[in-house]
Amino acid sequence: MSSAAAQQFLLLAKSVRGSAAADLVLRVLEHPDIYGFDEFLRLDSLVNSLKQDHPLLLSTLELFAYGTLSDYESQRSRFISLSAGARRKLQLLTLASLAIHARILPYRLLLEQLQIESVRELEDLIIDGIYAQVIRGKLDQLNSRLNVEYAIARDVNSIAFNRMEDVLDKWCLNCSALLNVLKSETKFANEKKKKFLDEQDKYDKDMLSMIKIVDLQNSKRDNENSNHLNSLGNLSNILTGNVDSKQGGGKKSTRYNAKRILRT
Repeated sequence: MSSAAAQQFLLLAKSVRGSAAADLVLRVLEHPDIYGFDEFLRLDSLVNSLKQDHPLLLSTLELFAYGTLSDYESQRSRFISLSAGARRKLQLLTLASLAIHARILPYRLLLEQLQIESVRELEDLIIDGIYAQVIRGKLDQLNSRLNVEYAIARDVNSIAFNRMEDVLDKWCLNCSALLNVLKSETKFANEKKKKFLDEQDKYDKDMLSMIKIVDLQNSKRDNENSNHLNSLGNLSNILTGNVDSKQGGGKKSTRYNAKRILRT
């Protein structure tokens, strides 16, 4: 979200041309409360005016939006000479870029990237950045490092957007491939589960059939044993004379009945 100061300059930027446009951009670059510049670069009238009359200033505006101090020092011919205030602001923007990518920033790295000679000057810059709400963190003087808690987001140019789009496209392709693998694994697991359940059901049915056959055989055997016991009991009665002789006609009848029982 743009600051109140940036909103005021944006309103003015919609109608200025030529030297007035250049003067406005210079004021924006040095303003202590403006750290976002992409909205100015999306004003076609302002960009076209700078491109025609002040191309170096347009490149400098793009530098403050997307670049760092190292970009400025390595390609000075592409940019205007910076005032002390604008250079310090670019240092703070560079600090924000570093803080976005790492939560622990050694003083050695900061001294190099911000092109500062002394630790005292570096710590002063960091404190200015904290007061300006460009970053939030704590100075660890014992270990000579900055512990970052927060940093403002830098503007993103079309190249970075394209890079992000490529990364997201690859991520989507990877997600799609992973989803296909998960679907295949799920299908295989379901088929394996169904096969197991079918085998379990067949096993249960076979066991039930076997139990029924065994029960039937046991029942038949029990009946045969019972009949056999009854026959032996009858035979015992006949042999011991417990059967009434009148029913069978004496000893002859007894032998006949005994033979009949044994045959059964």
